[in-house]
Amino acid sequence: MEAAPCDERGIPTGIGSLDAQLQKAMREDLRVFLGRLLTGFATRGEKGVHSVRTMQLLTTFGWVDVHENYIPERASPLRASLGIRFKSTAAAQEAVERCGALGGSFREGADTLRRLTGMDVKYSKLRDMTLAFGEACLAAQNTPEPDVRTYTKKPTKAKREVPRTLFGMLDGASANCCKADTVGVKGKNGEAGTRQVRVGVFGEYGWLDKEEHPVPWRESFSYVVSGENIAEVTILMKKHGTARGCGTVPRMQCLADGEEALEKGLRDAFPHAEFTNDFYHASEHVHALCMALGLEKDAAQKKYRFLRGLLYRIGADSVIRHVEAHYAQTLSSCEDAEKEIEYLRKRRNNMRYGWLRRNGYLIGSGHVEAAARVLVVRRTKQAGMHWRHANAIRMTAILAHYRSHRKAA
Repeated sequence: MEAAPCDERGIPTGIGSLDAQLQKAMREDLRVFLGRLLTGFATRGEKGVHSVRTMQLLTTFGWVDVHENYIPERASPLRASLGIRFKSTAAAQEAVERCGALGGSFREGADTLRRLTGMDVKYSKLRDMTLAFGEACLAAQNTPEPDVRTYTKKPTKAKREVPRTLFGMLDGASANCCKADTVGVKGKNGEAGTRQVRVGVFGEYGWLDKEEHPVPWRESFSYVVSGENIAEVTILMKKHGTARGCGTVPRMQCLADGEEALEKGLRDAFPHAEFTNDFYHASEHVHALCMALGLEKDAAQKKYRFLRGLLYRIGADSVIRHVEAHYAQTLSSCEDAEKEIEYLRKRRNNMRYGWLRRNGYLIGSGHVEAAARVLVVRRTKQAGMHWRHANAIRMTAILAHYRSHRKAA
């Protein structure tokens, strides 16, 4: 750089890449240094040495050559101490796994890893390492550690305190899957092109904002995913709810979008919890009900705004009473209208939104719907992307692990 020609201001040309050149040189020097250092540990004098072998080891600086003593029928103490898997150190494994999970694709993850760290890993190796980590995350989900959390600060938007509440939500999202996993599987319009991944979320709140909406602690969220049937998902949710202290918090709330299987699963797992149907899904059914009443479009929209206000201020009971009193004849003759009001009748006890708001409860399941988009849809449902179902679940398990704000072991 000192020998490079300068511009009219005396600045050497090429200085814009100075930090990149220094970083490259540093990596090359550290690879050589690290290889020699590890070789020194691995070739210390020992009895029974048969030969000295060379292994290529992936480190956070890239690939290094390490020579180690080979003693027949004896495991390498260096490999055990470094936590080597896939010929990688533990720190290198973490970097590979993060790029593999958070990149748009495995190839993109490998390119990002190379550009940011200088670690040149083939995308097929990155894929294998990432999916193996996903399998480990899934296994860890089945045996959760106690995870009762404490919070020293109130949320930024907090205005009024309410009893500390643990909430659990459950929803599903679909991942684009290969024919091998969708053949014979029924979809909405014939054979399915996707397979479902169930997403569960737990969080806590103890404060309301100025609009009287619950404000969860940001560090309170934890997530689980599963591709199993609802019975297995119920067991998984129960395990994690217990780990989160569902039996010790002053109160607990469960929310879902109205799917009967989800409600049954949450009720089986947490029979003591206050169960709530998502307000926005309930509003969609109220809208469909108004459209089925045979009103003109403008009149139907006006009626929907009125009924949605009743739903929000009081609950489903008031909507049902109003419709039954004013449109009894339509309900008896219109199958669609009867279907929509029956949906509300069956869930009226879960739609007491006025009471829920007055007592500082959530009325929407937006947290789990956002989780489904972030954990499943964003990574596994890109254009042209098709997964084996098991691999899609492994990938979402990694993302759930990263976002769960658990304490480091």
